[in-house]
Amino acid sequence: MTLIELARLTEDDARVYLEKIVWQDGPTCPHCHGKHVTRLQGEKHRKGVFQCNNGGCRQQFTVTVGTVMESSKVSLVNWIMAFHLLCSSKKGFSALQLQRELKLGSYKTAWFLMHRIRFAMDQGQMREPLTGTVEVDEAYIGGKPRPGTGFQSKRGRGTEKAQVVVLVERDGTARLKPVPRVDAVTLKGEIRQTVAQSATIMTDEWPAYRGLDTEFTGGHFEICHSKKQYARFDKASG
Repeated sequence: MTLIELARLTEDDARVYLEKIVWQDGPTCPHCHGKHVTRLQGEKHRKGVFQCNNGGCRQQFTVTVGTVMESSKVSLVNWIMAFHLLCSSKKGFSALQLQRELKLGSYKTAWFLMHRIRFAMDQGQMREPLTGTVEVDEAYIGGKPRPGTGFQSKRGRGTEKAQVVVLVERDGTARLKPVPRVDAVTLKGEIRQTVAQSATIMTDEWPAYRGLDTEFTGGHFEICHSKKQYARFDKASG
């Protein structure tokens, strides 16, 4: 949905929208993870409340229980719009800007939303290991050095720019993380931590990546830039 469409949602629409996102396979109790639940209806119950029917649980819950939105007084519409703004921004988003865009009552509320959303982005799917064919490379972030700083505008390995390792799952997600060095210990450590052992690893011929074929059952294949090779889809195309 676009930001304009999200802004037109009522609070009930926003709750239904969240239920579809959080419970793609149907409502699940956040306490016991049971699927045998009932939506409570009628004037005695507020909208969106479910009852777990498992004998050892029997607790009531809503879609926000167990999420970063639990016990928050911020409207669900503002939560959804805040997620949208932060995820669609290419150059970052400040709490002050979020306060202005959503017309929030205070900077403290915007700061609260920002930190909760950033915490959510570090959980769940972001911690699931990458699978299939995973392409790994280093990148160097930073513009041209300012005059008089003494820094050299060198490209590639050996530059004084910030070093990051990039791991991309073909037809899937990507991870990027700053690293202190681009040596074997650091790069292999990040790969082990981020990629499932069943995956296939694709890298360039940088010696720091050697030996990965013994750790990942899908093997390790190299792109040989020295031979003017810049893409490879054989063996690792699955």
